Amino acid sequence: MSRMKKEFTRVVLQAGYQDSPGVIFDGNIRQARTSRENGTDTWIEIIAADGDRAYNWATVNTTLAAGSTPADRVRACQQSFAGKGTGAGDMPDLGGDKLPRGKVMYGMARKHMRDTAETTGCSWSIQDGKMQMVKNNGYLPGEAVALTHETGLVGTPEQTNEGIKARCLINPQLRIGGRIKLNNKSVQQAKTDLKMSAQRPPKLDSDGFYRILKVEFSGDTRGNDWYADMICIGLDDTSRLPLDMVK
Repeated sequence: MSRMKKEFTRVVLQAGYQDSPGVIFDGNIRQARTSRENGTDTWIEIIAADGDRAYNWATVNTTLAAGSTPADRVRACQQSFAGKGTGAGDMPDLGGDKLPRGKVMYGMARKHMRDTAETTGCSWSIQDGKMQMVKNNGYLPGEAVALTHETGLVGTPEQTNEGIKARCLINPQLRIGGRIKLNNKSVQQAKTDLKMSAQRPPKLDSDGFYRILKVEFSGDTRGNDWYADMICIGLDDTSRLPLDMVK
């Protein structure tokens, strides 16, 4: 335990089936402790976070010249994130008008990222030590993960007010901002109160493609439960997208 405290500051977790394991978590160790289950068995508990140093502590203090673009503002934030150990990931073409005057950027980098995401119709997140942005009507590069009961889908996907909830066997290809493909006939639709119009569950995508908003992995090397639990929305549904998405 003392060796881990002195030498190791980062943990990378890989999981998967057969010959296709992959990284499902890469982050900094925040706390590690040992405990004893009985007279012979001990265990180590590790609390780690992905990109928390950049998210919580990165600050910006710079001035952009007239003619700067949203991409310039993101790059200014990225420089600050890099100083806290977070690299650059996927970023779409942000477009946007050039500013007619110089712009002062001062304060928390996450706030400037949030403001830029809002004005450009994007969401942003830090995954596996890299900052990435995704258009609200887009998704990360890569093929959609097709989920059926033959390819790892567990139970029945459900339409809820939070989004489409689905469970599958652990798959390292599942990423926040990435896509899954479901057969809409397998989705249990929500029962709505016709008298209540304030909140409706997210609609089903006509083609069965859904963007992942949240994914949680769980597993036990001494058990049989190895799952990924997701909350997703249709690609055209932007009403429930947070500006900051978390893993």
